[in-house]
Amino acid sequence: MIGAVLSAVALAACGSSGGTSTNGNSDLFTSAGFQKANDAVTDKAGENAQALQVQITEGGADFKLRSGEQATGFVYTGGDLHDEKVDVIGPGSLEGQDFPYSEIDPAAIDKIVSGIKEQAGVSDLKVTVMTLEKSAVDGQLKWTINAEGGGRTGLVYNAEPDGSNVTSPLGDIAGSGTTSTPTAPNGKTPQEIANCVQKAGTDITKIQACTQ
Repeated sequence: MIGAVLSAVALAACGSSGGTSTNGNSDLFTSAGFQKANDAVTDKAGENAQALQVQITEGGADFKLRSGEQATGFVYTGGDLHDEKVDVIGPGSLEGQDFPYSEIDPAAIDKIVSGIKEQAGVSDLKVTVMTLEKSAVDGQLKWTINAEGGGRTGLVYNAEPDGSNVTSPLGDIAGSGTTSTPTAPNGKTPQEIANCVQKAGTDITKIQACTQ
């Protein structure tokens, strides 16, 4: 089961229709490859759709869309698009967590990957997860990117929706430099909140405690 948590509302993606393939997904981490996935979803959902989250992994590109207080989803994997069932869990509302589908910019992918490699300064850097959604901390739409390389895993970067302003809230890969780490009003960093929410699963009380 693939889970995504947005504020006090949990979106759980529970399978897709038909068989899926996880082969041939490496090109999703390129603008050209992601453009194909984006076009496939646009053809199905329309250009006026409202998105809740976009996530790219080696398993495919996952699109969660808003339909009132319900959510729908699509997974693009192995060159094919599959419908996905998304359950909305919890008492919260999806109001304000969505954003226009038109703000998903495939050109951002190449800019982000290039920006991260430049910041990291290592040749073997590999992006593993890219997620576009509104931040639970400040409500701003941004990309959160996970990567590994230089003998380190769990590297985290952020970027604007258009792929600009690639930054690492956890500092540089070599650990030789320091950067100021943004924190929420509760003193926790975005990464700490994300880790807390992930551990909370579908327990709404625990999820809410992560941001308090």
